[in-house]
Amino acid sequence: MTSNRRTVQALGEHPFELLFGALAAVAGTFAVLGVVGSASVNALLPMPVVRAWGALQLLAGVLMVTGILLPYVRSRALVLGWRIERAGLWPLAATAATYAVVVLAYSGTRALYPAGVYLAIAVACLARAVAVTRRERELRQVGGRDGG
Repeated sequence: MTSNRRTVQALGEHPFELLFGALAAVAGTFAVLGVVGSASVNALLPMPVVRAWGALQLLAGVLMVTGILLPYVRSRALVLGWRIERAGLWPLAATAATYAVVVLAYSGTRALYPAGVYLAIAVACLARAVAVTRRERELRQVGGRDGG
Protein backbone atom coordinates (compact mmCIF):
# COMPACT_ATOMS: atom_id res chain seq x y z
CA MET A 1 0.00 0.00 0.00
CA THR A 2 1.39 3.40 -0.90
CA SER A 3 2.04 6.09 1.67
CA ASN A 4 -0.74 8.27 0.23
CA ARG A 5 -3.27 5.44 0.49
CA ARG A 6 -2.22 4.76 4.07
CA THR A 7 -2.75 8.41 4.99
CA VAL A 8 -6.21 8.36 3.43
CA GLN A 9 -6.95 5.15 5.35
CA ALA A 10 -5.81 6.80 8.62
CA LEU A 11 -8.01 9.81 7.91
CA GLY A 12 -10.98 7.54 7.31
CA GLU A 13 -10.43 5.50 10.47
CA HIS A 14 -9.44 8.33 12.85
CA PRO A 15 -10.87 11.60 11.50
CA PHE A 16 -11.72 13.21 14.83
CA GLU A 17 -8.56 12.15 16.64
CA LEU A 18 -6.42 13.48 13.80
CA LEU A 19 -8.46 16.69 13.57
CA PHE A 20 -8.21 17.48 17.27
CA GLY A 21 -4.57 16.46 17.40
CA ALA A 22 -3.76 18.76 14.48
CA LEU A 23 -5.84 21.60 15.97
CA ALA A 24 -4.05 21.22 19.30
CA ALA A 25 -0.67 21.34 17.56
CA VAL A 26 -1.61 24.46 15.58
CA ALA A 27 -3.20 26.26 18.55
CA GLY A 28 -0.25 25.28 20.72
CA THR A 29 2.20 26.62 18.17
CA PHE A 30 0.44 29.99 18.11
CA ALA A 31 0.36 30.15 21.91
CA VAL A 32 4.06 29.26 22.17
CA LEU A 33 4.83 32.02 19.68
CA GLY A 34 2.73 34.46 21.71
CA VAL A 35 0.12 34.97 19.00
CA VAL A 36 -3.00 35.47 21.08
CA GLY A 37 -6.31 37.00 19.98
CA SER A 38 -7.39 40.11 21.87
CA ALA A 39 -10.77 38.57 22.70
CA SER A 40 -9.20 35.38 24.01
CA VAL A 41 -8.90 34.47 27.67
CA ASN A 42 -5.22 33.91 26.86
CA ALA A 43 -4.86 37.66 26.32
CA LEU A 44 -5.57 38.13 30.03
CA LEU A 45 -3.04 35.58 31.27
CA PRO A 46 0.69 36.15 31.80
CA MET A 47 2.60 35.25 28.63
CA PRO A 48 4.74 32.55 30.34
CA VAL A 49 1.52 30.77 31.39
CA VAL A 50 0.11 31.04 27.85
CA ARG A 51 3.35 29.71 26.37
CA ALA A 52 3.55 26.80 28.83
CA TRP A 53 -0.08 25.91 28.12
CA GLY A 54 0.63 26.18 24.39
CA ALA A 55 3.72 23.98 24.64
CA LEU A 56 1.65 21.29 26.36
CA GLN A 57 -1.01 21.55 23.65
CA LEU A 58 1.60 21.43 20.90
CA LEU A 59 3.25 18.36 22.41
CA ALA A 60 -0.12 16.64 22.92
CA GLY A 61 -1.18 17.27 19.33
CA VAL A 62 2.09 16.08 17.83
CA LEU A 63 2.05 12.93 19.97
CA MET A 64 -1.56 12.16 19.06
CA VAL A 65 -1.05 12.58 15.32
CA THR A 66 2.25 10.70 15.36
CA GLY A 67 0.77 7.85 17.38
CA ILE A 68 -2.19 7.50 15.06
CA LEU A 69 -0.18 7.65 11.83
CA LEU A 70 2.75 5.46 12.95
CA PRO A 71 1.02 2.07 12.45
CA TYR A 72 0.03 3.13 8.93
CA VAL A 73 3.65 3.88 8.10
CA ARG A 74 5.17 0.98 10.04
CA SER A 75 2.62 -1.82 10.27
CA ARG A 76 4.35 -3.63 13.14
CA ALA A 77 4.22 -0.55 15.38
CA LEU A 78 0.58 -0.75 16.39
CA VAL A 79 1.12 -0.91 20.16
CA LEU A 80 3.88 1.69 20.03
CA GLY A 81 1.48 3.95 18.11
CA TRP A 82 -1.19 3.45 20.77
CA ARG A 83 1.27 4.33 23.50
CA ILE A 84 2.41 7.49 21.73
CA GLU A 85 -1.18 8.52 21.00
CA ARG A 86 -2.15 7.92 24.63
CA ALA A 87 0.81 10.00 25.77
CA GLY A 88 -0.75 12.89 23.85
CA LEU A 89 -4.34 12.28 24.88
CA TRP A 90 -3.73 12.84 28.61
CA PRO A 91 -2.17 16.31 28.32
CA LEU A 92 -4.74 17.39 25.73
CA ALA A 93 -7.51 16.33 28.12
CA ALA A 94 -5.81 18.32 30.88
CA THR A 95 -5.37 21.46 28.78
CA ALA A 96 -8.96 21.32 27.52
CA ALA A 97 -10.40 20.86 31.00
CA THR A 98 -8.20 23.63 32.36
CA TYR A 99 -9.29 26.00 29.62
CA ALA A 100 -12.94 25.21 30.32
CA VAL A 101 -12.51 26.06 33.99
CA VAL A 102 -10.56 29.26 33.28
CA VAL A 103 -13.03 30.53 30.68
CA LEU A 104 -15.96 29.85 33.03
CA ALA A 105 -14.18 31.56 35.92
CA TYR A 106 -13.49 34.61 33.78
CA SER A 107 -16.68 34.92 31.74
CA GLY A 108 -19.27 33.10 33.83
CA THR A 109 -22.40 31.83 32.13
CA ARG A 110 -21.52 33.65 28.89
CA ALA A 111 -18.84 30.98 28.46
CA LEU A 112 -21.03 27.92 28.97
CA TYR A 113 -20.88 26.93 25.31
CA PRO A 114 -17.09 27.10 24.84
CA ALA A 115 -16.53 25.56 28.26
CA GLY A 116 -18.89 22.73 27.31
CA VAL A 117 -17.05 22.16 24.04
CA TYR A 118 -13.69 22.04 25.81
CA LEU A 119 -15.04 19.71 28.49
CA ALA A 120 -16.43 17.45 25.76
CA ILE A 121 -12.99 17.37 24.13
CA ALA A 122 -11.43 16.46 27.49
CA VAL A 123 -13.94 13.66 28.03
CA ALA A 124 -13.40 12.37 24.48
CA CYS A 125 -9.63 12.34 25.02
CA LEU A 126 -10.04 10.40 28.25
CA ALA A 127 -12.45 7.94 26.61
CA ARG A 128 -10.02 7.36 23.73
CA ALA A 129 -7.12 6.88 26.16
CA VAL A 130 -9.13 4.25 28.04
CA ALA A 131 -10.12 2.54 24.77
CA VAL A 132 -6.50 2.42 23.59
CA THR A 133 -5.42 0.99 26.95
CA ARG A 134 -8.10 -1.72 26.71
CA ARG A 135 -7.02 -2.64 23.18
CA GLU A 136 -3.44 -2.95 24.29
CA ARG A 137 -4.43 -5.20 27.21
CA GLU A 138 -6.62 -7.36 24.98
CA LEU A 139 -3.81 -7.77 22.49
CA ARG A 140 -1.42 -8.73 25.31
CA GLN A 141 -3.93 -11.31 26.63
CA VAL A 142 -4.10 -13.11 23.30
CA GLY A 143 -0.31 -13.18 23.10
CA GLY A 144 0.18 -10.38 20.63
CA ARG A 145 3.05 -7.95 20.87
CA ASP A 146 4.33 -4.84 19.24
CA GLY A 147 6.78 -5.92 16.62
CA GLY A 148 8.14 -2.33 16.49
